[in-house]
Formats: sequence, C-alpha cells, structure tokens
Amino acid sequence: MLRVLLIKALIEPIWARRRLWLLYLILIGLSQLILDQAPAIHYLFMLFAIGTFTIPHGTADLFLPAWILNPPWEKRINYWIPAMAIVIFVAGGTWLIFEFSIDFGVALFSALVMWHWGSVDAVSIYPQRALAWVIASIGRGMLIVSAPMYFRPLEVQDFILNLTGAEESAILNTLYWLSEYILISGIALELLATAVNKFIEGRGFLKRAAGHLAETVFLVLMFKWANLQLSVTFYFLVLHSIRHMSRVSAYIPEARNQLLDVGGLFRNLPDYFHKTNFLNIVFIGLLVAWFMWNIITGSTLMEATFATLGPLLLLMIPHALVGLLADLNPRQL
Repeated sequence: MLRVLLIKALIEPIWARRRLWLLYLILIGLSQLILDQAPAIHYLFMLFAIGTFTIPHGTADLFLPAWILNPPWEKRINYWIPAMAIVIFVAGGTWLIFEFSIDFGVALFSALVMWHWGSVDAVSIYPQRALAWVIASIGRGMLIVSAPMYFRPLEVQDFILNLTGAEESAILNTLYWLSEYILISGIALELLATAVNKFIEGRGFLKRAAGHLAETVFLVLMFKWANLQLSVTFYFLVLHSIRHMSRVSAYIPEARNQLLDVGGLFRNLPDYFHKTNFLNIVFIGLLVAWFMWNIITGSTLMEATFATLGPLLLLMIPHALVGLLADLNPRQL
C-alpha cells in the first residue's frame, strides 16, 4: 500500500515531468546568479519567445473554428472573410475599451483571460472537462495571475504600466491588495479539484494530478525567486504556447483522436506548422518590421519590445475567445 501511495501515485508522475522542473530550476538559478542585472538578455529572450512560440500558437485562431466545423471550411473564401473580420472587430473593440478605461478593460476581461490560461493547463489532467476540470482551471488561472503580483508587485506594476502606457490603475492596485487571498484560493481550488475528481466524479486519483500539483509548487517558487521578465516569458509566452499548440493540434483533421500529451504534441506539430506556417511568416514579418521601425526611430530595446507586445495584447481577447470555443466544443478529443 505504501508503495502504491508513494511510488505510483506521487513519485512516478512527478519524475515523468522532470525536464519541466529542471527548466523551472534553471530559470530560478539564472535569476539568482547572473541575469538579474542583464535586462537586455531578458528582452531578447522575450522577443525570441514571441517569434518562436507565441505567434505560432496564436495563428491557429483563424483555423481552429474551421477545423471544429470540419473540412472543407478552412479552404472556403466565404469562411475566411468573416473570420478575419471578427478578429479585427474584437481586437479593435478591445483597443477602444482600454482607451476608454484600463480599469474597465481589466475588470471586463480578467476572468476570461484567467480561465484561458488555467483551462489549457488543466485540460490534459482532466480531459473529460467535467467539474474537476472547471475547478482546476479556475484555480490555476487565479494562481498564475496573482503569484507575480503578490511576490513582485512593483515589478509587475512597472511591466503593466509600460506595456499599456498608463500612469496608474485603480483596479490593478486592488488586485495587488487581494493577490495573497487570490493566490491561496487558487492553490486550494487546485487541491479541491483532485478531491472532486476522486470522490464526486469517481475517477480515482489521477497520476497526472500529482505532477500538476507539483508544478503548482514550482510555479510559486519561480514567480517568487526568478526575475519577473524571465518567469513571465517562460510561463505565458513559452509554456502556455506549447500546451495550447498540443491541444489545438488534436483538432487538425489529419491528426484527430490523438492524445493530449507530449507525445501527441510532437506527432502533430508537423501538421500544425504545415497548416499555419504562412500566417506565422506574415505575422512575424510584420512584428519584426514594427520592432525595427521603433529601434530606427530612437526607441530603446525595452520600449521597442513593449511596442512589439502591444499588438499581441490586442489579440489576447479574440485568442481567449477562440480558446473558449474549444472549451465549449462538445467533441471529446
């Protein structure tokens, strides 16, 4: 019994994700040893992540509804015109809302954004998308939003205000004040999800849940000790993007019915990039041109990096809405 509890249910699922834990520890170590005083490296890492992971993970936004509808929708011009129009409309509406009031924009969209990040992390643990998945998604989203604010409030404030161009935000100040309670609630909800999965849904204690909870610990440590730019880039721009691509790849017609795991991701990535590489090249080219224009016109590396992140911020809401479409899609992958 002890062997089952310790080895099978705890140690093995944690050991299976050892490469991820190693990356977390490397980020923490680099921040402590050499990179805290190297801002240029932080911004270059962020730019590398945008081009390599973030843009490719977002280009499926235009393909995903077509793949859910099944072929030949992705090849129809009468699909692409309204799809592009909807993305532009939502992105433009997001810009107008934040121009009107950053506080109103944050209040309106924060729950959607937290759900998007949390659900992508939780769906591979609870693929049935039942109550445990809902609870775990909310918990993980609350954790990753509140942890940076709780451990590094001044750095987060500078980061967000530089990104948005605002001088201050009342709702962000409120979130800083509540961040400790949100963080504790998020961890509690993640623990509650495992209990709901076992005792209410009757699926037993999933091995993958042990690895998921171990990652919760590593995330807290990373946001506490690692440099903010490194931790934000690694989780939000790299890790989230990889996990989103693993989920989206299961909707590609040629790759359906694959498991949502790392093996499935690597099996399906060639199909994924083959279908999205044109948009990847277009968007990366546009952002490179925008970045270079900012550098040529006298912007610093930091200012040019935040200017490059700006368009992606506008696309975050349509991206989260497309992710919600996948969440609500009844097809069990």
